Amino acid sequence: MNSAEQFPSAEVQLSEIFGGYRAEWLKEKIFDLFTEPTYFPELKTSRPCVLIGGRGTGKTTVLRGLSYEGQYALSGQKASAIADWPYIGLYYRVNINRIAAFTGGDVSESEWARFFGHYVNLLLCDLILKFLDWYQVKTGSIVELPQKAYLLLGKALHFENVPVGLKDLGDALESVRTDFEAAVNNIADQTRLPMSIQGGPIDILLTHLLELPQFKGKTFFFLIDEYENLLEYQQQVINTLIKHSGEIYTFKIGVKELGFKTRTTLDPTQQLISPSDYVRIDITQKLSGEQFRNFALNVCNARMSLLHLQGSDPIQQVERLLPGLSEDEEANLLGIGEQIEVLVGQLTRANRNVTRIREIEPLRAYLIKCWAESRGLSVAEVYDDFLSKAESWDTRYSNYKHALLYNINRRKRGIRRYYAGWDVFTRLAASNIRYLLELVDQSLLLHYRKHGSLESPVSPEDQTLAAQAVGKKNLSELEGLSVSGAQLTKLLLGLGRVFGQMAEDSTGHAPEINQFRLGTENGEDEIPLDLTRVNALLDSAVMHLALVRLGGTKPGSDGDTREWDYMVHPIFSAFFVFSYRKKRRATLSPDDLLGLVDKPRETIREILHRHHRTEEPLPEQLRIFGAYLSDQK
Repeated sequence: MNSAEQFPSAEVQLSEIFGGYRAEWLKEKIFDLFTEPTYFPELKTSRPCVLIGGRGTGKTTVLRGLSYEGQYALSGQKASAIADWPYIGLYYRVNINRIAAFTGGDVSESEWARFFGHYVNLLLCDLILKFLDWYQVKTGSIVELPQKAYLLLGKALHFENVPVGLKDLGDALESVRTDFEAAVNNIADQTRLPMSIQGGPIDILLTHLLELPQFKGKTFFFLIDEYENLLEYQQQVINTLIKHSGEIYTFKIGVKELGFKTRTTLDPTQQLISPSDYVRIDITQKLSGEQFRNFALNVCNARMSLLHLQGSDPIQQVERLLPGLSEDEEANLLGIGEQIEVLVGQLTRANRNVTRIREIEPLRAYLIKCWAESRGLSVAEVYDDFLSKAESWDTRYSNYKHALLYNINRRKRGIRRYYAGWDVFTRLAASNIRYLLELVDQSLLLHYRKHGSLESPVSPEDQTLAAQAVGKKNLSELEGLSVSGAQLTKLLLGLGRVFGQMAEDSTGHAPEINQFRLGTENGEDEIPLDLTRVNALLDSAVMHLALVRLGGTKPGSDGDTREWDYMVHPIFSAFFVFSYRKKRRATLSPDDLLGLVDKPRETIREILHRHHRTEEPLPEQLRIFGAYLSDQK
């Protein structure tokens, strides 16, 4: 077999290695590509944990890594290592289609809770039995429970006959579960269904299992993924199990931000309280800044090592493949030299000595030109002020240097701002490993299609086009993510347009505005006509990563939406062309947000006018949304 036959094409390899953004897509490869995050040891304790993060932050991958399949793969598939495991992880992804059956009809919520509690017993017992089947196959040993355990389980789960052996128990459990699912789906036609007590069968099965020598001293982890798919009363059912879980088993929950709908148990007087009842692990806090950068670097470099490109020797370090630009380098690439020549001409005609202009950095000189234009002054007046007040201009330059980059190509076709470099990409991803992989994947694909190899770094232009494509893709996907997807798309388009316009015209205003807080310009609290809708819109935007929620007055709580600052997720900044850095915020009223959804063109103009801006022509990448964003054709 020659080398061309050994490996797939480069594009196929890149798509498989970097394009497998979702753990569900990777299947068996998920463990080959697993990189342990810094918070992973916290999940290995016997305490219940709630792992919080948006889609793409790695919750599924981490929970799958805790599972017995994951531990087996990560140990090199050594059966001998199983005996040394301190815990057994049992992974379950909430199936929204089945969960949705436990609602409606002429059944009260309290009765549904009893049905669902019994169903959870069946599901978790089934997970245990599936593990035992796997364990026997991998180790070649036989597991057998005492006859008392089969008798008690038969009574608890209402089996017709007492099971004889694990296989018989598994068959009986499958039959009961299937019958129960059919009954629930036709609940109106059923007589009273037999139920098991909350957690009872689980306790019976695990108590007897852990008395066996091979499992003595071990803890079972129930790994529940996509917890946000559960209805509130269903979360209460599992919250009750979490509250009372002990030494023999515990829970590790994966949930989107704001998807943990209630901390209440089935007893309204008891709630889950962190840290006494569970450990809260917020991925964006645990993997932020340098920690995320290092984690992402390990993930990407590990994947780069799997590339085998015919006839070429690709750069293996992703940082070298994705070089960045300093602000001065970017300014030159954007064509600031032309702007400086215009300034020199204006000063020369005003009889000013331009030697100093030739000596300073182009961006510093450009600030003089922009400041004059924004203040309606002559460049000569501003230049004189610059020469006489050096200290104040140093401060002004420090504030506006980055913001000036968004102004250089204002109203021009093509790239208006470069988004390039590994550090920039990690900030665009904002602790979201899926977004980071998308950015790398699209950059490498675009570069490879142009050059046929990865032996040279990706250009700033291609990195920027890739970042814009990723932003556009995720914007387009918002509509299908939830029932409010269409509203989220409109809200994001409106906010993106507003912040993009502010970025283009920042001189003389507060620079780098990409955040907002609910309120009014005069500081008075405003109660909109439809506060419930505003809250639901913002909560959905945060849960589906259209927005990032920042710095609430009650960190860790799910309080009033007006207690928080909100930021358009940085992954969209290249598409809308504004700053990805956490800097300054505007004040938007709740009615502004509703207006961006219901009457976008009018509201965009109102907000820009209030912030002393006028609407400019759309950048090329936004023209596809022209019908929504602007009256311009």
